[in-house]
Amino acid sequence: MKTLPFPAAGLLTAGLVLGVVGDALLRAPGAPGLNMLIWAAALGAVTVLVHTGSGRRMSNEAAVLLATGIVFAAGLAWRDSPALKLLALGCTAIAFALPAMRSGAAWIRRSGVAEYAAALIGTAAHTISGAARTAAAIEWASVRAAGRDRAGWRHAAAVTRGVVLATPIIVVFLALLMGADAVFADMVTDTLRIDVDELMSHVLLIGALAWIATGFMFGFLAGTRPAEPVTLRARATLGMTETATVLALLDLLFLVFVIVQFRYLFGGSSLVEVTPGLTYAEYARRGFFELVAVAALVLPLLLLTDWLMRRDHPLADRIFRSLTGIQIVLILAITASAFQRMTLYQQTYGLTEQRVYVTAALILIIAVLLWFSATILRGRRESFAFGGLLAGFATVAVLYVMNPDALIARTNIARLQSGAAGTVGFDATYATSLSADAVPVLLAALPNVPAESRCRIAQGMLRRWPIEEKASLRTWSWSAARARRAVRAEATLLRELAGPGVGCPIGDG
Repeated sequence: MKTLPFPAAGLLTAGLVLGVVGDALLRAPGAPGLNMLIWAAALGAVTVLVHTGSGRRMSNEAAVLLATGIVFAAGLAWRDSPALKLLALGCTAIAFALPAMRSGAAWIRRSGVAEYAAALIGTAAHTISGAARTAAAIEWASVRAAGRDRAGWRHAAAVTRGVVLATPIIVVFLALLMGADAVFADMVTDTLRIDVDELMSHVLLIGALAWIATGFMFGFLAGTRPAEPVTLRARATLGMTETATVLALLDLLFLVFVIVQFRYLFGGSSLVEVTPGLTYAEYARRGFFELVAVAALVLPLLLLTDWLMRRDHPLADRIFRSLTGIQIVLILAITASAFQRMTLYQQTYGLTEQRVYVTAALILIIAVLLWFSATILRGRRESFAFGGLLAGFATVAVLYVMNPDALIARTNIARLQSGAAGTVGFDATYATSLSADAVPVLLAALPNVPAESRCRIAQGMLRRWPIEEKASLRTWSWSAARARRAVRAEATLLRELAGPGVGCPIGDG
């Protein structure tokens, strides 16, 4: 059992307070927004206070990571896109979990991928079990002994015994008095009316949040790193010959694929035009996700190979770097083909959330592969994991700044206005299904879209953002608040466009 440098009872109290605060904040309909930002900031602040109260000094690295987690949580109160909110929550969880591994000490900048993974798993395990371990750390016998030595404890015990004895007597006389007077009975009934379901929901949410907060703080104080680091004494290894064989065969496979598929991979619109029966959709979709999966799987394979290879020969590193470099070049060629297909598909059919986020994932994969070449292939393995972490955080930050839903709406409307939409058309129903981030763009484009699209956009805006609806401050986000203001400002026009007699087709709108 790990010992805590902070009173366990105080830790449980802090967790319970965070649970009550979380229940008050998060009990609201709608996606997390300002409420989750406040709770994450409260968890970070209490963690820092508890850590400082234990007499320890938090490293600048840990403080920056906790602040980074809160900044990403602020994204929940900025954008309204569910995908962005999910990414922000993931970044917040990672930024909070990493410094907990060594109790706020600096370690992250020069550690490997395996240690990062151990930190995330360890923090998750401590978050799940930490509350129980904190309660177990309290020396209840000494607490009771100290209490019995005080007069207050004796008085409290006497009062408790009196309440227990009086309860059945009170119940009997209360029932008789309620039967004697209807007004008194109604008053008692109204006073004691309890919604059991609502009460239990409060208890469960408070308990869950308190459990999570206490477990996280326990892990942060005790450190989530195992007391005795796990070592693989009989770890399987690969010699230079085996490693070279695996990488060479994989390089050969990728090379043959690129050569055979060269015209198909990079043919673009010219290939579609000269190939009978081949459509843009089939060209872009066929094998696209398989190519993305190949690119995504190569990196962990290379990391595993680098970890397993024995460096007992002077040529081992040179052979590994050469074969791995060839593989990265071939993978970059495959990802370039995937980019080319996606670009063509977007030009023909417009943007969607899936296309935007898959493209962002491809960019991240390419960036990490290039960083792999600049670090591990140059003998700087200790720098790879931290750079990969920064690349992931930067990708999410760039997506927030780009505002994908607004970009999708703006791009698809621009295609419509330029005539590039062709026979594909503009999907107004899909446009109105986007988050509040796209609302200002759609409202601004109303005068420049066909009547049918205007009607569907108007119907969608009024349905998604009712004029009379009052949003909860707890789930407030800047983007949603701006969308509601914009819809209210254009309410008269939107009702006119969505009304009968304006050419809106019959349907769900």
